[in-house]
Amino acid sequence: MSYPVIERREDGSSTPGRALAIVFPAILFVLGLGLFTIAFNVGDWGPWVFAGGIVSIALAFAIPTTILPALEDR
Repeated sequence: MSYPVIERREDGSSTPGRALAIVFPAILFVLGLGLFTIAFNVGDWGPWVFAGGIVSIALAFAIPTTILPALEDR
């Protein structure tokens, strides 16, 4: 049987860190989409801006699924 990566807390407390775990990845995701949009209009910096969009979206998915659970288990 597999268990979810992020489990709900039983205490029901809303901590600032928990809210940040939702807001910060959302901002990174929107930033990545914005970087993808402007990557084709910046000339020579296009590949770097596109790579920045990839990194931004990768971090947006990595923070709530791998990084935060690893920090909570310390």
